[in-house]
Amino acid sequence: MSGEFVTAHLFRPEHMLVVDRIPSPSGAVSRPGTPAILVTSREGPVREPHVMLLTRGRRRHGVPPGARVFGGTHVVARLGDLADRDWCEVADVLVDRGRAVAVAADSVSGVLDRYPGCEVAVGRHEHGCLAGLRDGRFITITGSVGGSPWPMLCGSFLYGWQVARMPFGDLTVAPVTVGRYTASSPGSPGALEVTGKAQIRLTRRFPRNTGGEST
Repeated sequence: MSGEFVTAHLFRPEHMLVVDRIPSPSGAVSRPGTPAILVTSREGPVREPHVMLLTRGRRRHGVPPGARVFGGTHVVARLGDLADRDWCEVADVLVDRGRAVAVAADSVSGVLDRYPGCEVAVGRHEHGCLAGLRDGRFITITGSVGGSPWPMLCGSFLYGWQVARMPFGDLTVAPVTVGRYTASSPGSPGALEVTGKAQIRLTRRFPRNTGGEST
């Protein structure tokens, strides 16, 4: 598989989404849906729910009615994948495909240094992911998100949040719900089929001469 073009759509829904519980293991079939992350912040500058849909190509299962805050396409590539080798040079988001239980912060920094066009580098970490941003900040994301390709979704979510100039600090105090978004009909609030919850923590900033977004 070669590098992928992923589009991040950030919405401020007019109505609260219907949140469905994780399907039971007994065999309930999940409906087709768009990977989505719901942020329901009650503190800080962002005091309204925001939902980000992450789509590849034209695949999208409806959109929530409300204000579209941001929409943009970026390139995601996998480190260590021969098919993605050339894409790594132009990728906005790089994902480490290593099997290490916990990637070191130095390794994530090394990826950003090696690929100056990369804005977000993500590797597996204990119970989640560790992401490095171009400005030197690190973000630890933990939680259970089911069978989703979480490192890739995590990288695209953080990239979209950053480019939309949303404050990362709000993510540390807001419930973050991961799932699949579906809409039964145009204009309907839609539903989020939950696959898991995530906790986000900003870690220390290392000095870098690369600039970046503010918190």
